[in-house]
Order: sequence, then structure tokens, then C-alpha cells
Amino acid sequence: MNHNSIFSKTDAGLNEVKTRSPGFPIRLRQLLIMIDGQKRVEELLALQPDRNELQKQLQQLMDLHLILEHAGYASHTPSAPIAPSPATQSIASATPASRTLPSASARLKIRRIIHMTDQAYLSNKLEFMLSDVFDALSSYEELQFCIDRWQKALKEAGHSDMADAYLYQVKAAMAS
Repeated sequence: MNHNSIFSKTDAGLNEVKTRSPGFPIRLRQLLIMIDGQKRVEELLALQPDRNELQKQLQQLMDLHLILEHAGYASHTPSAPIAPSPATQSIASATPASRTLPSASARLKIRRIIHMTDQAYLSNKLEFMLSDVFDALSSYEELQFCIDRWQKALKEAGHSDMADAYLYQVKAAMAS
């Protein structure tokens, strides 16, 4: 693989991002989430500045059949995106077609909501997601992943009403 290589998720990779298998290494999961069929290896170095370690992690993901390598050229078509959960479809529909990240202040509000509810209802279950994924967001899809994971965790913990109530606050932050 060279610095112009582009990777995309396989169906198994999309499923792993969606289901979050227990025991899957967080750094590999973070890299898998960042792979979007558009970023070149050169751009992924921002996540893992050690080129040798990045190549090792990419090879691990390929060995697990979670990603595919493509030659680096602009005509590459990325793999199909993960469909948003019903809980966040209204967020997706409220976002411009370009699916750009909300402003830094809006992301901070969303992070605070997730962090506060994680502490209050989930015993800091999402602490690593916040530090490893949310704090390194570079695309709308990554934000969507974090919101979906947060909603799922709240509902699994028996806090569906709270999940829905706080989702309104997240929507308001995204609209600001």
C-alpha cells in the first residue's frame, strides 16, 4: 500500500461498525470508522502518525476482511454508507445533502449532552467512544455513528424515554 491508497469498508466492516463486537480493539475500530472510501493513507496519518503502525492496523483490517484497498484516484466510488437508525433519521434528514459536520460549538454541545447522560445513566460506558471517536470526528458519518451508539446504549439500559428526550436537545444543537 502506498500513501495514495484508498480503503473502503466491506459489508463485514460496515456490520462491525454498526454492531460493535465486544473485544474488538478500540484503535482498530476507530480506524475502521474513519475509513470512508475517500480518505487516502496520507490523510489517515492524522489519526495514527506512525506510518508503520498505521500500515500494520490497515493490514489487520484487511486480514479480517473488514476493508478493501483501492488505487488512489478521484473516480473511486465509496462503499454504501451505513443507514441511519430510525432514532436519528430525522437528524439525517435535517442535515444538508453534503452532510457536513455542525459547527465546533454545536459539536461541543452534543458532546456535553452525550457525556452528561453517559455519566448519569450509563456509568461512563461511552467514555472511550467520546475520547477515541467523537473527539476525532472528521465526517458527518462519524458523528452519526456516535449518536446512534449513544441512543442504542441508553435504550439498552432501559432509558428509552431519556434517549428520546435528549435526542431533541441534540437535534437543537445540530440546528444551531
